[in-house]
Amino acid sequence: MTTNPAVALPPPGSLQGLLARGLLLSAAIFVLLEVWRPCFFLTDDNLSGGLPVLTEMGHHLVRGESPFVTDWLFGGHYPMLEDPVFFLWHPFYLAAALLAVTPVHFWILEVVAFAFLMLATSGFLCLGAYVRRQQVLPLSDGWLLFYALSYTYTFMAVTTGSSWLSFLGNHSAMPWLALGILQTSWRRGLALVTGFSIHHLLGGHFAPFISITLFLSLFTLGVAWWRRSWVPLISWGVGNVLTLLIVLPLLLPAFHGFAGSDRGQGLTLDMINHDSIPLIVAPASYFLGTSFWMVRHAPDMHVYAAALAACAAAWCIIPAFAGRFPWHFLELLCLGLMAGIIVLVIRPEIVTRIMMHVPLLRSLRWPFRELLVFHFFLHLFLVLRRPAWSNRVRWAWAGWSAAVFVLPMLAYAPPSLNPLKQERQLLFSGQLDAFWAQVREHLKADDRIAVIIPPDIYEAAFERVCYGLLGSHNFCCLFHVINASGYSPTAPEQLLYVKTRPAYYFGAFGPWQIDALWNERPGLKLMVLKSLHPIRIVLRAQGQPDIDLTPYVPKDVNYL
Repeated sequence: MTTNPAVALPPPGSLQGLLARGLLLSAAIFVLLEVWRPCFFLTDDNLSGGLPVLTEMGHHLVRGESPFVTDWLFGGHYPMLEDPVFFLWHPFYLAAALLAVTPVHFWILEVVAFAFLMLATSGFLCLGAYVRRQQVLPLSDGWLLFYALSYTYTFMAVTTGSSWLSFLGNHSAMPWLALGILQTSWRRGLALVTGFSIHHLLGGHFAPFISITLFLSLFTLGVAWWRRSWVPLISWGVGNVLTLLIVLPLLLPAFHGFAGSDRGQGLTLDMINHDSIPLIVAPASYFLGTSFWMVRHAPDMHVYAAALAACAAAWCIIPAFAGRFPWHFLELLCLGLMAGIIVLVIRPEIVTRIMMHVPLLRSLRWPFRELLVFHFFLHLFLVLRRPAWSNRVRWAWAGWSAAVFVLPMLAYAPPSLNPLKQERQLLFSGQLDAFWAQVREHLKADDRIAVIIPPDIYEAAFERVCYGLLGSHNFCCLFHVINASGYSPTAPEQLLYVKTRPAYYFGAFGPWQIDALWNERPGLKLMVLKSLHPIRIVLRAQGQPDIDLTPYVPKDVNYL
């Protein structure tokens, strides 16, 4: 890297002191989130999918059994290693799963989230400190801390983290991977890229993994050309090859299962293009994103996604552009990559048509996932770019930026794409356990259930359906009931207990599928939702009268 000795550096403290202050502040923000809503990261797919599976994994580990075979999903004895959704070899997940046999089992996901967020903060601080030293940037520790915390707790990270925990794995990997790419020593670069590529692959979500790998590859090419050096290419290329070789035994069954799944066959053009974000929304969401969450009940997904572009440092980009300082290559590289990411987020039809012909890309649906990469290059740009205005004015401006980000969040409930309020209430109070204890009295040990939901109820009030009472999604793992289905978009078809495809993405069936289910599996028991108001659930077996489960349903929950 080139340096500019004419620039006067502020007197930074030691990296150890910087990390200590940064992690302490990051932990304080995490605690505030937990005060705002206890078990903040336990909601949406994390509650209905992740917690049940990790709980079962923890019980298996304690008993000395394989944690990668589930007794309760898809008819039981389902090998999770062939299902990429359950790709949970990461040590953070395995260690936290051991809490399943303790009184704090609801905090499994919080422990993993905390580890990911601390990793994101420390990674960005190390990256910023390294770039500051190599580029001789006039950036104080205070500004570096502000940018690191803004990066760690973007609205995208907080919301998708509380909905899909694995996104925080991707989020925490990017600063460390970029630090490896920027190393002048190929040994250090190779070690960082290999180690955090393994973390990225095992701890992250596969869809953003693809996007992040693509844009970091372009970043590597740019750095190599700028420095006229092969070191970034060696660090990045060889590091990724080593990663694939190391995790290949885990990848092969996952890829085999993915190839045999419905998602592995690719999505339709309409599905890939359906949730693209209109061009006019992108800039407004960046500066006023959290305000969009107040209208999150609008039917269009882009209203949800619009809020995800916001971060505490959003308005700091204005003084960064206002300065009349020379533009350096890394700054322009970050801007160019940000522009490319926005094209994928907006996703014009020509991009969608190209994706339809590229393996893996044709299976990617939600375009807002790329905002994770956008936020990384945005905050790296803010570190690199020398801004205009005095330090005092810029801090006042940063305060305004943080207020625009934080204050609207205080006007509504904690953000989640689907908070599952009833499930949280019943689960935390123990009422779901009591309900299923009584239901199990009507089931034999080897009985399997299938969940039936009428379409009129789902379409009119899907947010009011208490899926925990039905055992849909993956809730059955918490209550030791075998479900004939489960919640996974990548379940290999050859491993499914029933070949009748569920009408709903979360593994529930429609009433018109009952005959097909019983023709295929005559002994199957059905959990049928008859109505919401009044709430009525029955257990149905072929050729037998219905058993009314309504008396077991907790009385103090509003199902309207």
